[in-house]
Amino acid sequence: MKTIILALSSVLMSACATEVDPDFLLDQEAVEGGADEESKADGNGLVRLERVTVTELNSHLSSVRGAQLIACFEGYQEEIDPNASYLTKAIADKFYSVTAPACHDWSMLSHMTKGVLDFRGVTKLLPWNLVESLLPWATPQLQAATVNGYVSPRKVPFLFLSDLWELQNANAMAREKDPTGIDLLAVRRAWSQVREESMLDREYLNPVTFGPGALEGSRLFPSLRAAFPLRGLALEETGYDAIDAFYEAGEGPDGDPAFAPIRTALRKGSIKKRFYFAGGGDEWSRHVLIVIDQHGQAWGMAMGYSE
Repeated sequence: MKTIILALSSVLMSACATEVDPDFLLDQEAVEGGADEESKADGNGLVRLERVTVTELNSHLSSVRGAQLIACFEGYQEEIDPNASYLTKAIADKFYSVTAPACHDWSMLSHMTKGVLDFRGVTKLLPWNLVESLLPWATPQLQAATVNGYVSPRKVPFLFLSDLWELQNANAMAREKDPTGIDLLAVRRAWSQVREESMLDREYLNPVTFGPGALEGSRLFPSLRAAFPLRGLALEETGYDAIDAFYEAGEGPDGDPAFAPIRTALRKGSIKKRFYFAGGGDEWSRHVLIVIDQHGQAWGMAMGYSE
C-alpha cells in the first residue's frame, strides 16, 4: 500500500508540478492501517500524564465526596430536619432542595448514599459510617474498570466519571512541563473562555508522551491516532496553517478573540509540530488541533457539534 501511495504521489507531483506534503500521505497510511484505535497506543510506549490509579481515585472519593456528604447532611439538618440523625434513601432524595454549597452535586451524593446503603444491606447509616463504607463499596467497581493498572474513562461507571475527569486534569497539570515561553495553565484558562456561551462540545486534550521514535517518520500518525480521538477525521492542515484553520473553523473557535493568546503561544519555537484534523456529517462535526512540544508532549484541543 505504501508503494502504491508513494507512486501515486509521484504522478500527481509530476502532473501538477506541486509538492505533496508527505504528512498527508503518512496519515492516510495510518488510517488505512487501522491505527486510530486507542488500544494500539500502548505499543508505542504511550504514557498519559493524566492517568489515575484506583488508589488515587479512592483517596479523592474518601476526602472530597466524603466531606461533601457530611456537610450536605448537616445542611439538610439545618434547613429541613434538625432531628435527623441517620442518612437514608428518603433523605438522599431531598438533597436537591438543600441550598448548602456542599450539596451542589446533590445527584452524585444521592446516588452514592443509595449505593452504599444497598451495599451494606441496611436502610440507614450514621453519616460517618456511610463515609467509611465508601471505599469498600467503590473499590471493586473501580478495579473492574482498570486497563493496565489505571482507571479507564471508557469502563468506569458513570457515577464516578466526573471525579475521574477532575483527578485526570489535576494529574496532567501536575506532571506536564511548560514548553519554553508557554504557560500551559494559561493556555488551559484561555481555552475555557473560547466560545464559552456556545452549546458546542469542547475538550482539552491532556498531554501524552511516547517511547523513543514514536513521533518520528512513519510512526508519527499511527501514534497520534492511537492516542487521540481522531476516528473519522482527516488531516487537513499542518504547521502554522493548522493553527489558523482550527481557529477559523465554524463549529470550532470560529475566530473567537479568546483564542488569540493560544494562537500566539502555539506559534512559538518550543512547539515543534502542529496538526489540524477535521470531519463531520449531517449530525456531527469535530475539529481537533494537536501539537507536539519540545518535551515530546503531544496535546491539544477539540471542538465540534453532535446531536
